[in-house]
Amino acid sequence: MVLWYKFGGTRTLSFKNNKVNVITGDSLTGKSAILQIFDYCLFASRSKLPEDTINANVSWYGIKFHINNKAFTIARTSLDKGKATSSYYFSQFGEVPEVPFSTHDEDTIKAILESEFGIDAKVTIAFGGKTIKLGSKISLRYFLLFNTISEDIITSSSIFFDKQDQSRYLEALPRIFDLAVGIETLENQLAREEKNKDLEEIRRLRRQLSRMANKKGDFDTERDSIIRRAREFGIFEAEGGDEMPLNSIMARIVSPDSFEPSFGSSARLSEIRNEIAFQLRIIRNLRVLKTEYNDYRKLLTTVTDSLKPVGFLRENMNDLVQTSIFDTLLKALELDFSRLKGDIQARVPIDTNVNDRIREREKSIESLRAEAASLPHDATSFESERSKFMFLGELKAKIELYGIGEESGDIASISSHIDELVARSEQIVVRDATDDREMFLNLLDEIMLDYMKLAGPAMGNYQGYLPIFDYKTKALHLRRPRTAHTENVGSSSNHMFLHLILFLGLHEAISIQRSRFVPSILFIDQPSRPYWGDGTKRKVTLDSSDEDKIRKAFELLNHFVQRMLVNDSGQCQVIVFEHVPPSTWYGLEHVFLVEKFTHRNALVNLSGRA
Repeated sequence: MVLWYKFGGTRTLSFKNNKVNVITGDSLTGKSAILQIFDYCLFASRSKLPEDTINANVSWYGIKFHINNKAFTIARTSLDKGKATSSYYFSQFGEVPEVPFSTHDEDTIKAILESEFGIDAKVTIAFGGKTIKLGSKISLRYFLLFNTISEDIITSSSIFFDKQDQSRYLEALPRIFDLAVGIETLENQLAREEKNKDLEEIRRLRRQLSRMANKKGDFDTERDSIIRRAREFGIFEAEGGDEMPLNSIMARIVSPDSFEPSFGSSARLSEIRNEIAFQLRIIRNLRVLKTEYNDYRKLLTTVTDSLKPVGFLRENMNDLVQTSIFDTLLKALELDFSRLKGDIQARVPIDTNVNDRIREREKSIESLRAEAASLPHDATSFESERSKFMFLGELKAKIELYGIGEESGDIASISSHIDELVARSEQIVVRDATDDREMFLNLLDEIMLDYMKLAGPAMGNYQGYLPIFDYKTKALHLRRPRTAHTENVGSSSNHMFLHLILFLGLHEAISIQRSRFVPSILFIDQPSRPYWGDGTKRKVTLDSSDEDKIRKAFELLNHFVQRMLVNDSGQCQVIVFEHVPPSTWYGLEHVFLVEKFTHRNALVNLSGRA
């Protein structure tokens, strides 16, 4: 993490991978602000960053991180009068500038990062709510709910995920949970959405057919009267009209010469056709761009790989027989390699927005074609006496009243379309996630039980209880062995341990499931919070029993890293903000002290200010 001071200079904090990274020290030194900076750099729309001590002295906040063995850097300008800003610096190569400058807009950066997690326009909300609409795109920020245990919730008895006071995230959690933990796959979710879309369209069309049948029956009772009056006016003279289908009768009464030419409609139709052709050209160009860009990336990789032996030759020069031109040749190859790397880094990457752009154009074409279908393609005209016009107006009103006419669609064609949708929906295979959900919950409970056993006496009266994750409320409960109900757990210390046990269990289970949506990082703000007290009752030092419990919390975190490494479940990173001294975790091999903050060494150091 990097902070660029307004008065010049930077502040950098480095965190190790596969470690429990601890920043400990005094209060009011900016430890908790690190979590806010992480959230702010990842597109938070609001922030609680302190103004006087931090934001007033910082011009840019930045983080450098790795995803899929790729380095990225994001920096964002500091808050403006407490409001989030929209200026970002972004490097897809992890470059940290001396002074950041605006390079990309937020949407572009989001699209690039979301592609690394497999999130694109196809990953949508499966069911809507008051705030989040059905079919809206899932945001990367929703999955960050699995990455933080803030001071706001770490001692809560009922809330286990952050930001649940915001309706957007409150609704997001149950909607993305299955996808986040690997219960649901992206492919199966897309298949379910496609099938549900077809089924909903089938229900809509069947309701339309029912309405049309009812209205047609009402209209049929007046058909004889309409045909008789039409013959009186001389605008319908065909024999056998009483047996003709209603749509054919309407076509005879309102003949192709019924209306004046509509030049405006003709002009608009021409505009629509030109616009469709234009959009199709853009789509073709985008697809060509995508193909050529993929070929370009493959070529760069091939060329770069061909020059990699240069480094090996330089490292093993003493073992080689060198001719008179060896050094000259090697330097020339190294220069080519350096220039190639520089050329690659200087290019702005084209990542995954192409598919989304193509979909946008295709939706635009669908909209244009729908509009074109509603316009008359041939100009018509009609001339008659005043009474005939009055009759046509009366007939038009009855058609609109009963919903009979071209705008209501043809019953036969709608029925045929329903049959097509039914056949297509039956071919879409959607896997029932019920069994997978049950298996995941069993896995999670099994993992959490291991951490419960390790916590042991630190759980007080609840030692030996069984952890039970409530899928509906997304909360962790404890059950006494050989009972069929969960307990109401007391003590903020126990609540803190439950938060640790749940999130360590979730991250380990997510890693086992190979889910790609949740970053393998966990921020924990002050697990010692239950033991210090508040206000006038705040302790200066901890009791020995409290120190033992904090030690146990660090043992849980250390054990988590060890399990992730031994089980080859993947890499992980834990960042903890604390007050306790380093002696608390002495001897724990996976715990790393990043820095100890004091009032002379805080997150924002003003000692070097001019």
